Amino acid sequence: MKFLLLLIFLYGVTFMNIDAKELIEHPTKGKQYKTLVFRFEKNLLFDNPFDLETNKVEIKIEQPDKSLLNLSFFYNGSSEKNIEKWEARFSPNQIGLYHFRIKVKDLIDERFEIPIEDNKEINQGNLTLSDNLGLFKYKSGESFRGIGINICWAGDYEYYFKKMKSAGMNITRIWICPWHLSMEWTNTGLGKYDLRSAEKLDEILKLAEEYGIYIILCLDYHGIGQNRAGFFNENKWLDNPYNKINGGPCNEASELFTSEEAKLFFKKKYKYIISRFGYSANIASWEFYNEVDLMAGKSIPVNQWHIEMAEYLHSIDIHNHLVSTSATRNYPEKVVDAFKSNAMDFVMYHHYNTLDMAPFVLDFHKATTEYYQKPVVLGEFGVEYRGGDRTYDIDPQHIGMHNGIWAGFFSQTPVIPLSWWWDNYIDKYDFWFEYKILSDFSKNINWNSDRISFKELQSGHLISNNNLQAPSLVTCIYFGQNAVLWFKNDKYQWSLVYEGKNPEEIEKFNQTINDLDEGEYSVSWFNPQTGKFFDKQVYVKVGKDGLLNLEVPAFTKDLACVVKLIK
Repeated sequence: MKFLLLLIFLYGVTFMNIDAKELIEHPTKGKQYKTLVFRFEKNLLFDNPFDLETNKVEIKIEQPDKSLLNLSFFYNGSSEKNIEKWEARFSPNQIGLYHFRIKVKDLIDERFEIPIEDNKEINQGNLTLSDNLGLFKYKSGESFRGIGINICWAGDYEYYFKKMKSAGMNITRIWICPWHLSMEWTNTGLGKYDLRSAEKLDEILKLAEEYGIYIILCLDYHGIGQNRAGFFNENKWLDNPYNKINGGPCNEASELFTSEEAKLFFKKKYKYIISRFGYSANIASWEFYNEVDLMAGKSIPVNQWHIEMAEYLHSIDIHNHLVSTSATRNYPEKVVDAFKSNAMDFVMYHHYNTLDMAPFVLDFHKATTEYYQKPVVLGEFGVEYRGGDRTYDIDPQHIGMHNGIWAGFFSQTPVIPLSWWWDNYIDKYDFWFEYKILSDFSKNINWNSDRISFKELQSGHLISNNNLQAPSLVTCIYFGQNAVLWFKNDKYQWSLVYEGKNPEEIEKFNQTINDLDEGEYSVSWFNPQTGKFFDKQVYVKVGKDGLLNLEVPAFTKDLACVVKLIK
């Protein structure tokens, strides 16, 4: 009888092991930077399957260099047979043999290996910090410079991504908020997440990969706990599931940053988001809040909350995405310590209603970068914050947008300023060509050069009167032994044109450019208004002093050029 029972037991163990080995669906080989997907279906009987902090459903990964990673499976609803669906997504950076082990309670225990091959395709991994504060870089080491706009919510992202790709753009911001991609709100309650929104974001990330678009993913917006109604009446605190009147832990909106129970729910949500979407190289960064300084709460707890959450994200995100938040410039004390922290990878501010956009953008990037000593991004900008129609009414010639993106391009920033009003200004009036012109011009720069530096120059003197300085802003990007320059008429600004004061032509002037190597150079002049190079190149020489004396043609609005060493 005992022998029979032993046979039955051994048969059961053998059957369970066979079942476990057949349970996990996984690839048998892969490529560097390409996503590996792991799936299984099994009812694990957790109280809340979304809670990945309490429930440990993980893959332990040994990389080829012997370093270890833990990746969580995420709950993805139930099958038609009412069985829980679990999935994990991993994008390997290294080449070689990976070892995987999946162990869940006493229900699953499986080990397997997956060889990862070199990726010959153009697939460079996600973005990370560069040694140059004016650039990000891919995991592969190549430089990245962002040209894009905000498309924070849209019904058809493929429409916008096609427009962006055609215009040579590569980055955008997208919001998770109550009306778009909402993960945790009144319809779900705290700690549970909207799978329909998650599936929509899955689709957006696939489109982003297809069209080469990187996404700054904003995880919440200021309206969920604002300290006032706001211009657009965006305060949603009364609807917020964190509010005690809705069963949440917070009596007041300011407690979003101080309640330990609220922090725990935030961490659970972030772990689900990172476990589900962190595989994607097309997520440029996680952004905690849009304009967090407009939210209720005092500066010390708001700063401390951001540092704690940023450190948490870095601890669980095995794909090592960048981390930031954003603020207006109204209450910078609420984010200053967070932005100074090593946990925050870059600084992001928003700014509107500037009369002369170009000098503001240049000064903003220079001053903020010097202060924080880390990359700075102008995540939103515009000449009018109250609407696209108002923007068009005061700036139908889109001068503010034009000057903002060109000045941003010549600033030390990894992402040029991101315009707002994507639907009822840029798309409505088909201003995409502005970005096409800029992106085409940017192709003249090798961002992987051994020297990339940004400099504002003092404008030269008029040829007709050497005592008069040309009324022009002059900026320069050095790359390797070469340079590109942008000249803007001081009077070419939207606010003056709105008043009927159109810029007058600046006559020819001599411009000195220093810090060039000795040799012969070609100079190609470019019209930023039309996107066309002049018919003829100019050839000049630079002596041992490294100075180039360049004759700048007469222009009315702005002008650019490419200076390249020939020999």
